[in-house]
Amino acid sequence: MALRFTLRQLSVFIAVAESGSTIGAGKILSISQSAVSSALSELESAVNERLFDRHGKRLILNDTGRTLHLSANTLVKSAEAIAQDFESTPPSLRIAASNTIGNYVLPGILAQFLAQYPGARLDLVVGNTREVIEAVNQFKADIGLIEGDSYDPHLRITPWIDDEMIIVTSAQNLIAYQKNWPDLAHADWIVREPGSGTREIFEQQVGRKLGKLNITLELGSSEAIRRTLLSGYGVSCLSRHIVADDIKNGQLKMIGHNAPIVRRFFSTVIHHDKAPTRSLSAFHAFLEQHARIDSFKEGK
Repeated sequence: MALRFTLRQLSVFIAVAESGSTIGAGKILSISQSAVSSALSELESAVNERLFDRHGKRLILNDTGRTLHLSANTLVKSAEAIAQDFESTPPSLRIAASNTIGNYVLPGILAQFLAQYPGARLDLVVGNTREVIEAVNQFKADIGLIEGDSYDPHLRITPWIDDEMIIVTSAQNLIAYQKNWPDLAHADWIVREPGSGTREIFEQQVGRKLGKLNITLELGSSEAIRRTLLSGYGVSCLSRHIVADDIKNGQLKMIGHNAPIVRRFFSTVIHHDKAPTRSLSAFHAFLEQHARIDSFKEGK
């Protein structure tokens, strides 16, 4: 059975019943008298009954109106309770992030977000950039964060924070002390798997400069590469976020003063057809508070 009236019409009806006039109802609802009269007329047409007796300028509920008033009150109060619950519901969001961001950058930010929004529900899935793009495209994630490039026309890619990729090895590896940058082409390189944003940037900005590299190991996570480097084997190009503590404590060493620092951006990814929900808008605004994009632009 199709509904023949709306919550707005019922709200107007209740306001008229409580105030006894369309003018009074307009003041209660902060709408014009003509809007009240129109909504009341629409409701009476929908139920095919007059709901008020007109006594001078006053409108008094008749028997049909009194019957409707009880049900309308219950329905409108229930709708108001639903709206109030919805407005106070903590954010709930599905997030997909590429490995470096998900494992090293995002945890602290998520903790701060949860402190600001107690009771919020955040589901985080970590994968490579290709997997994040796929999750956002298939609406399995509300928002993605990637460290590689994407030119998918269905997605809105927005630079978020800056990052540096540096070439590192174990402090015990003799190659750490070579000054000649081209000699690194013959090193034992450990790289990420195809589809990774780190691998893509590495091939574009490092592999292209060195030419054919001696890639001896492909691993599916930057953490696995880090641990392999710490064991004393190989050379790799990783985000400074990943190895900063290891360099500080002397376990890993950045290679050569001639080795370039690769600068890139981490980006947020949202599907163009994704509705800007309250939860998504709150989280995206929170991410923007942590943006540090200008630091590279200013050469800091």
